[in-house]
Amino acid sequence: MRAQAVPLVALVAVLCVLIALRVRAPSPERPARLGATSANSTKLVVRAPPPIARAVASGAAEGAAPHSIHEDAHHTHRARGLGPTTPKLAWKSDVGGAVEAQVVASPDERTLYVSSLDGGLTALDAASGARRWRVALGNRAYATPCVAPDGTIYAGSDTGRFVAVHPDGSIVWTLETDGEADTGATLTKDGLVVFAAGSHVYAVRAGGDVAWRFDAKKKVFTAPAIADDGTVVVGSQDDHVYALDAKGALRWSVDLGADVDGAPVIGDDGAVYVGDDAGEVVRIDARGTVAWRTQVGGFVRGPLSLARSGDVLAGVYGPTPQMVRMGADGAVRGSLAVRGTGAREFGVQGGALEDASGALYFGAQDDEVHAIGPEGAWEWSYVTGADVDAPLTLLSSGALVAGSDDGNVYLFAR
Repeated sequence: MRAQAVPLVALVAVLCVLIALRVRAPSPERPARLGATSANSTKLVVRAPPPIARAVASGAAEGAAPHSIHEDAHHTHRARGLGPTTPKLAWKSDVGGAVEAQVVASPDERTLYVSSLDGGLTALDAASGARRWRVALGNRAYATPCVAPDGTIYAGSDTGRFVAVHPDGSIVWTLETDGEADTGATLTKDGLVVFAAGSHVYAVRAGGDVAWRFDAKKKVFTAPAIADDGTVVVGSQDDHVYALDAKGALRWSVDLGADVDGAPVIGDDGAVYVGDDAGEVVRIDARGTVAWRTQVGGFVRGPLSLARSGDVLAGVYGPTPQMVRMGADGAVRGSLAVRGTGAREFGVQGGALEDASGALYFGAQDDEVHAIGPEGAWEWSYVTGADVDAPLTLLSSGALVAGSDDGNVYLFAR
């Protein structure tokens, strides 16, 4: 007996339902609740947020505005506002090339700035995603732009050039660098713009002249973190972590025996945390002494994050790609694995963003944006068209912004 043909309209309807489920539903293996676990688990501990974070709803606020990589000079990735509890996509905008850099905002948060691997710096309207202007940077742009209080945007690219751009899209000045300018810039309290290009760390004045330069032995692939006393901390592929004083002189260095590719994060007590290609997260005190080294099972190549509780958040590569959370003593408190391939080069590129309630948001090379609630419950994931390596951004309105290697920027409304 011949089977009855299924109408085309019905097939299309079923396909649409399946796509919707893939975008918004958790995978069968993903836990519905994330509780206290061992270091070898596939769950992530989320400690209850401190009172200052819970007070946000009544008007108190903590966290930094999204104007540079991981928001503040310490690179904590603590954001203002409360993030979305559902993946309500407000818009997505094609910027023409893969987005590996964090999307940042103008001082009034009405404009978003995106660097992409097709060599463009694009300004998008934050409300609609419409393109306002685009500046050609000449080559791939991995570096997260940095926005000064006066609205000037600083951006680098692999063409060996670092530029200052006016908010209207006109170039103010250009600095030729010795090497690819592919790390996010950070502003000092004195108004210097600090970034790395090749094996060099530059500090540049607002007018474009170089205040000082420090030379490492190999490539510096980390965005500089800056302590409250002006100390600049970077990692290098010469296996060292360097601490420089406010004038660029070496204060101390530590040899970790493996590449340091992810930006350091500086704790509230001045301690420095970095990840390395030996699969470790390392705590170094403010004097340059290693306090502990914790093995997390894979390369740690993206910037670390620091929760308000003091816990360190690290994105980890394969064979088990995961987000790992550890206490200030170095003990692993839990981990959350994402879909992987088993390859060592596949993983989670950086530490999670924390909103004011303690909720966590991060992307991974499983092509997804993930959200974990403040009490440890998995909330949602959203599938993009390619890897999500760029750090996520939370606007003060609660809108979450994600860049993807599919060339799109996604904005999820709260």
